[in-house]
Amino acid sequence: MADLYKKFSEAVKMISSAEKSLQECVYCAYIDHLSDINTDDLPEKLQIFYESVKIRLTSVVPPGAIGSEEAVYLARDIVYMADVLEGHYKT
Repeated sequence: MADLYKKFSEAVKMISSAEKSLQECVYCAYIDHLSDINTDDLPEKLQIFYESVKIRLTSVVPPGAIGSEEAVYLARDIVYMADVLEGHYKT
């Protein structure tokens, strides 16, 4: 589980990068840090969030082609999942 938290932490760092557009940051964060996660390894309450992010980023053509508003929602979901995992380790 610590590995999961590390992956999400790295994804959040990438999302907050000002070097690229938010759309590109969200997609890169997913591909570089989150794409190899097995949904069953996540806490149950995060599984639907993860699946939603995964489906949205991989079902469009070209992959990752999302609008700015959608990128904001996906970024918030990734940050939320990272926060939940962080809370899991503090308890």
